[in-house]
Amino acid sequence: MKASVVRRIVARRTLCAAVSMSALAAMPTHAQDAAAPASVSEAATGLGDIVVTARRRNENLHDVPVAITAFTGEALQTRNITEVTALDGLAPNVKVVESSSNVTTYIQIRGSVTTNPNPGYEPAAAMYIDGVYIGKAVGSTVDVADIDHIEVLRGPQGTLFGRNTLAGAVNIVTKKPSGTFGGWAKLGAGDYGRKLGQFSLDLPEFNNISIKLAGLISRRNGFVHVRDNPYPAIPGQDPTVKRIGDERSEAFRAAVRYRPVDNLTLDYTFDYNRVHNTPIAGVLQSIGQGGIFDPNSSNYVGVPLYLYLQNGRTDTSYATGGVDNAKMADRVKTFTHTLTGTLSLGEATLKSITSYRTMKWLQSLDLDGTPLPIAAGGSNLDYHQFSQEIQVTGKLGRLVYTGGLYYFHDKGDNSNPQQFFGTTLESLDTFTTNADAIYAQVDYTPPILDDKLVLTAGYRYSHERKTSDRFASAGGFVTIPAGTISAASFHGSTPTFIAKYSFTPAFNVYAKYAEGFKSGGFSVDATDLVAATTPYAPETVKSIEVGSKLRLFGGRLILNAAAFFDKHDNQQIAIFKAGPNGFVTLTANGAKSKIKGFELEAQAKPVDWLMLSGNVGHTDPRFTQYFGTEGGPNIAKTQAFAFVPRWQATVSGDARLFQADNLQVNVAVDFNYNSKYAALPYSTDPATNPNIYSTLADSQKIVDGRVIFSKIPIGGTTLTTTVFVKNIFNDASRTAGIDFGPSFGNIVTRNYNFPRSFGVDATVRF
Repeated sequence: MKASVVRRIVARRTLCAAVSMSALAAMPTHAQDAAAPASVSEAATGLGDIVVTARRRNENLHDVPVAITAFTGEALQTRNITEVTALDGLAPNVKVVESSSNVTTYIQIRGSVTTNPNPGYEPAAAMYIDGVYIGKAVGSTVDVADIDHIEVLRGPQGTLFGRNTLAGAVNIVTKKPSGTFGGWAKLGAGDYGRKLGQFSLDLPEFNNISIKLAGLISRRNGFVHVRDNPYPAIPGQDPTVKRIGDERSEAFRAAVRYRPVDNLTLDYTFDYNRVHNTPIAGVLQSIGQGGIFDPNSSNYVGVPLYLYLQNGRTDTSYATGGVDNAKMADRVKTFTHTLTGTLSLGEATLKSITSYRTMKWLQSLDLDGTPLPIAAGGSNLDYHQFSQEIQVTGKLGRLVYTGGLYYFHDKGDNSNPQQFFGTTLESLDTFTTNADAIYAQVDYTPPILDDKLVLTAGYRYSHERKTSDRFASAGGFVTIPAGTISAASFHGSTPTFIAKYSFTPAFNVYAKYAEGFKSGGFSVDATDLVAATTPYAPETVKSIEVGSKLRLFGGRLILNAAAFFDKHDNQQIAIFKAGPNGFVTLTANGAKSKIKGFELEAQAKPVDWLMLSGNVGHTDPRFTQYFGTEGGPNIAKTQAFAFVPRWQATVSGDARLFQADNLQVNVAVDFNYNSKYAALPYSTDPATNPNIYSTLADSQKIVDGRVIFSKIPIGGTTLTTTVFVKNIFNDASRTAGIDFGPSFGNIVTRNYNFPRSFGVDATVRF
């Protein structure tokens, strides 16, 4: 295999690595202000209810026959959660990680995840904000200024949510204007230069118009400082930043609600977000024996990388810059406009959701973590998306129905330069998508069994067309000529069937069958003409789930359980294919798998002053087919799933230590655990090179704690002060890594979690 080809392969595999996972642990808190009214006894002593929109209409969380975890705005604000990355591990069998670009989120649910950050590829789990689909994983970590609640739906949601919900969906719902004057403001500070300013302001209604404004400014320094090259005799590059992992973000939101008549509501929102971060760079921790960087090997090429080896989690790095030593950067700017119209027509509600979103992304990465110009990469993306959805929900006798029409269009212009040993690989891609769908779902309560049985049936048909306009070169030699245009159409049918039986209002069981698909496309990072113009088909899943939801002791104990079995077909993987100049890589439908597991969630309020909660999830994934090379052997038995810990668990306790009219003191502790997992989809066979063991992520045991002083009167306002410590015991865990393979001397870089940190927040409500 030629070295230039190997470099391309390594480049793509390098950019598949995901790092820097959030260690923040928290559990959902049921808040009455975000819920439908509970009974008097439960409102006074129990855990209360939460209203969710998991099925495109308002429903009590307990009554929804879907595996779903909901987090109220109160719980999120207490834990400073303003974006989905901080939800890592809080719902069972859900892993939320960032790539080396810390503005790109990978959401792994029940074993399914897309690990390639190139914006030309589709995520396996979808993210929605106020019902609007966020088209790409890039930019999905942006802060949302004022969250009402977040819903995490597990399992395929193909009927009501559509494409790219093969694993599940995360639905963020923001707070709407109330028309009553009020609000809050928060200031925060902490170590590593942490600074936080956040506010929410509701203005009084005027001429049937209500306005709500919200915003935040957040700052935090990375814990890794960049060192100068300690060996001046070795020619290298100068550092371009002082630290890596710095985070800088600003968000602003304006929401306007207009009610011209009683049965019509128009909601317009404008969201702005800007993130200027310093990307994560791995620590060089090992060099393969006998390889080109091993000074004791006859294959040694004279590049002394061994001088820059570091062990374990370290607070220093030798990382310098990106392609041509450009300044390391990770910047995203988004603008989103959304107009939602809701018209009540007796038993029916008609809704229109129109949205337009723009995003600009600039990234520059040092991939090898040394001052030597070995490996670097970057991206420059200009992206636009438009969506229009028409929904109708209502009730006809014993039928409750939801239906709709959906249209989505996006266009992106992406430059993806990479550099290896001074050789630059240029890749340009303009991609477009036009997708439309029609869907319907009905719940029917047959006149038997005392109305305790509810049957659900749904169906969605989706059609889309994609185009790709590519150019690529390596070392100045054109490998894909400019104007290479490819086009293909894809379609998918995704039914859902559910049967739910309620033994009592507090106890129900359900069985669910659902299908989902992840859209097809083109290998937008391929460097070969044939590979770049060969489409791959959608990935599909057929899922069976059984579950139960139980409330006991007047709502003081909640137990939710689910077990699932998923069968994936046409899985999209990177494969090797013989070409005129050696092997090239392309994305193809080369795998099948079966994934099974279970989930258990519990919440308890044994006494009024104590809240306990926890969850446990187990995922058992297994490939039944995996062809890593076109025409090669089936290596399914030794192929790993990336980012899939077999076990995850979270335990949380919140105790009220003191309560008076002018002071309440609470102490909360969260424990978050996940078992080891493969950081890359490599082989589990130690004799295969590369394999998963050099980059295997550690099991994590993270403990966070908070002391909350609330109800403190200040003039006509109340003050809440929170003192917190994250990662109390300073757990140092490998979270990701890259093995560059034998042609790159099996150098290995690794990434680690954030060390212990602390801070204080003060919130004034008025």
